[in-house]
Amino acid sequence: MEEEFRVSKKLLRTLTADTRTKILKALEDRPMTASELSRKLNRHVTTITEHLERLRDSELVQRVERPGRKWIYYRLTDTGRRILHPRSYRWVIVFSFTFLCFVAGIYVVALRSYPGSLLYPVKRSIENFQVATVSDPISKAEIYLQYAGKRLEEAKIAADSNDTQTLKKSLIEYEEEMKRTNSEIERAKLMNKSLTSILEKVKESTAKYKAVLEYISIKIPAMKKDIQPVVNKTTKTYTAATEELKSILERK
Repeated sequence: MEEEFRVSKKLLRTLTADTRTKILKALEDRPMTASELSRKLNRHVTTITEHLERLRDSELVQRVERPGRKWIYYRLTDTGRRILHPRSYRWVIVFSFTFLCFVAGIYVVALRSYPGSLLYPVKRSIENFQVATVSDPISKAEIYLQYAGKRLEEAKIAADSNDTQTLKKSLIEYEEEMKRTNSEIERAKLMNKSLTSILEKVKESTAKYKAVLEYISIKIPAMKKDIQPVVNKTTKTYTAATEELKSILERK
C-alpha cells in the first residue's frame, strides 16, 4: 500500500507540469527527438530534455536508440497512453468483464439444459471436453458414472413429460455411459490400480439408478418391457461391484 501511494504521488507530481502533459500529447502521434519536441512546443531543448527525464523516471516515456543513427527518439509507454486515454481502457475492462460474465452465464445454463433445448449440444460438448482432459482410468470411470446419472435424470424428466422418444434415447445413452464406466474400471484393474473407491461409488450410484429406473417404469407402463433390460443390467453392475468390494476387503 505504501509503495502504491508513493508511485501515485510521484506520478501526480510529474503530470502537474503543463509542459510534460504537452510532451505526452505530442508523442501520441509518433516518436520524436528532444529537438523536434523543442521546436513543436517552442521550449528550449534543455528544458525539454529535463522534462523527458522526469517522464522517463515515471515510466511514461522511453528512449528509443536506433542502430546506425545518432538521434535519440522518445515514445509513449503503455502507461503513458493509459494516462492520456483512461476512459478507453476503462471501457475495455468493463467490456471484458461483461463478456466473461456472459460466457460464464451460458456455461451454467448449458450445464442445466436438457435434450431438445438450444444449449444442450453445448452441455454435451463441455462433457466431452472434460473427459478429454483426463487420462487416469479411475478418474474417467468416475466421470462416466456421473454422466450416466445425468442421462438418467434426463430420462426421468422425459418420462414426467411423457416424451417417450427422448426417454428411449436417454436410456440408450445411460447404458453407453455405464459401459464406458465398466470399461475404464477394467482398464484400471489391468494397471493394478486400487479399485475400492470407484467400486464403492458404482455400488452407491447404481442403487440410486435402479430406483430411478423403477420410477420411470411405473410412470410409463407402456415402456416397461424396454426399461426392464436396463434395470437388469444396472442390477448386474451393482451386484458385481458389491461382490468385488467384498473380495477386496477379504484379501486385506
